[in-house]
Amino acid sequence: MSSTFILFFLFFVLICVVLFYVFTQQSLNDISARLTKLQKPEKVTRTPDAIRRERAYSHDQIVMLEAQLINEARQDLTEAEMQEVDKARKKIKSCADELKAIGDWSGLPFDLEWNDILDRLPVLNGLYRKAIAAQAEALNPTPVAAPAAPAPEPPSRVRR
Repeated sequence: MSSTFILFFLFFVLICVVLFYVFTQQSLNDISARLTKLQKPEKVTRTPDAIRRERAYSHDQIVMLEAQLINEARQDLTEAEMQEVDKARKKIKSCADELKAIGDWSGLPFDLEWNDILDRLPVLNGLYRKAIAAQAEALNPTPVAAPAAPAPEPPSRVRR
């Protein structure tokens, strides 16, 4: 009888331990799920090759614009072309910053900054700067000054 009682007691303790383990695991899983929701999601970093491909696409777009400007011998950029250059500028700068942030920036001649790219496109560079200057002038026109009245003659220092 005592061995049966001990056996039932051990079986009961075993069941209690298993139940305690199961409930503890459920609580830990709930806590872990809540902590995961509270944490900031990790920023998905792209591979350097993907970043360079995106930059190359934007670079190709402005090289094609340069070729079009040379073929047409135009002297100004349209608003759509200005937006295209601005879009490429932002994309190229963000790609360069992203490459620098992940530590994969090679520098010249492999990785070019926006200024380096624009310097290699002389026609687009000149027309882009001309268009930016025209926009700035349109936003802040310089006032036309009236001709200045001549200064009055100083009184004579002759003694009387």
